Amino acid sequence: MCFSAPVSFTTGLVISTIGILAIRQARQPEMRLFAAIPLLFGIQQLTEGFIWLALARPDSGQQLHGLAQFYAFFVGVLWPTLFTLSLLLIERHTMRLRLMGVLLALGAAIAIYTLVVMVLYGFSVHVEHQCLVYQNPAGIWPGMEMVYLLATCGAFFIASDHKLHWIGVANLAGFGIAASFFALNLPSVWCFCAAVLSSLIYWYIRDDRGRASNVASDGA
Repeated sequence: MCFSAPVSFTTGLVISTIGILAIRQARQPEMRLFAAIPLLFGIQQLTEGFIWLALARPDSGQQLHGLAQFYAFFVGVLWPTLFTLSLLLIERHTMRLRLMGVLLALGAAIAIYTLVVMVLYGFSVHVEHQCLVYQNPAGIWPGMEMVYLLATCGAFFIASDHKLHWIGVANLAGFGIAASFFALNLPSVWCFCAAVLSSLIYWYIRDDRGRASNVASDGA
């Protein structure tokens, strides 16, 4: 996270553990990708911890560059596509699936753009006002933040299960806080908020398993 290496490593380890528990709780194969989101967020937070360590060493230029690209892959490629894809796999309503398909296409556009920027320019990271700031020479295209928000949060509100709506609300709130108070390092702070909030996925998975067990017991 943007504050320090200890915060990043601690958050990463806790969220990764929650992610492993969520995967173990997933009762259906199609739900495992959704359950894996906290684990992936944990890996991203651990990556930022290593970025802090690399920034403290003057001879870590190549390593720092690689870590910055890996972190950017999470932000610009994985999250714009994975959220929607994971929810699409567990959705059953045809119209909702079509709407999620549109969001997935928007997320794919951001992912392609990010990959092109990574290949042509690369992302850099530095410390400013005790925060990590990620930059690239290409910048972002007009309206990209809104499209990114739709790609990462929209599917939660489209999903048939209303419990998923609350996870979407929590993510939007996290984005709003990060944008309002940490605009300079928005990607880092919002990903930290989203990582913490991804623990809600564990509770959703566990609740789903409990509902399935109750249905099976009633049927017996």
